[in-house]
Amino acid sequence: MSVLSELITSGNQWAAERAQYALQVHEAVQNGQLSPSEAKEILQDLISTEKLEEAAADQQARAALVFGVTQLISLY
Repeated sequence: MSVLSELITSGNQWAAERAQYALQVHEAVQNGQLSPSEAKEILQDLISTEKLEEAAADQQARAALVFGVTQLISLY
């Protein structure tokens, strides 16, 4: 999750927004507002290759986002 926190402060708008959203999804699971399976689906959609191709010109930020979100997915 530290990778996602770093992305939030990276100055890269699209990556910061997605990282923040991923952490919010994780928090919703912890609070019982989302099931793990719902969270997994949302997080997988967040890093779908097609969507990232459209938004992510910065390859390093894209890789960090995928890594951080994949870490969250592995928790479910």
